[in-house]
Amino acid sequence: MDKSAVRVTVLGAWLVFGAFVQSSVAASSDCTIGQEERTVLTSVFKEIAEHSHSALVVESRTGSSHFARTFTLRDLLLRDETSELLPQLNAAPSGSTVLLSPAPIVPEVRQRELERDYNAKVSRPCSIPSLNSVSKVLVFRSPAQIRRIFSSNDLAKRWSEFHRVFGSDAELLTFSRVAFDSAKQYALVHVSSGVSEDGGRGELYLLTRLNGDWVIKRVFPTWTT
Repeated sequence: MDKSAVRVTVLGAWLVFGAFVQSSVAASSDCTIGQEERTVLTSVFKEIAEHSHSALVVESRTGSSHFARTFTLRDLLLRDETSELLPQLNAAPSGSTVLLSPAPIVPEVRQRELERDYNAKVSRPCSIPSLNSVSKVLVFRSPAQIRRIFSSNDLAKRWSEFHRVFGSDAELLTFSRVAFDSAKQYALVHVSSGVSEDGGRGELYLLTRLNGDWVIKRVFPTWTT
């Protein structure tokens, strides 16, 4: 199987699997995200909208597909911490001994709390209230509306219909629930996005509270097609 076929299969699986999970969970769950989660999502929405000229089509219910679970926060943080040490190692004189003890980006106890809360919430989708103040190009649609647009058996036709409805450069976004540590000093949310049958990606946003506001501290790529 060539790479293009793999990309189509992966993204198709994301859409079908995500729709199936959301519809099945919706039958047993009737919740709406709380104000704190809403505030975090607003910060993430603003960041995405600021760097995008596309129409952002957001599913109005949080996602729970397996693509939102294919990582561990500890591994992502360790990768970032290690990469920050490389400039120090490169600057050290040849043959010298360098003792490095990087401060963790997030304290380990907070990492564990974030992981536990994320894993507990990701499989419990909730409705996202419309946030019209975020961006004039932000469009909320229910999972049922998205499924109707992607009803064709032909994946290329699904995306063709999506772009016919929302514009040639529109992007489909699905957000996970927002996880917090016990002190609500850190927050974690996963974003899956797609623009075509062979263009999709996932990103994990790590935020921290600063002077009462939620600000983005790190963005980790988690998957791509």
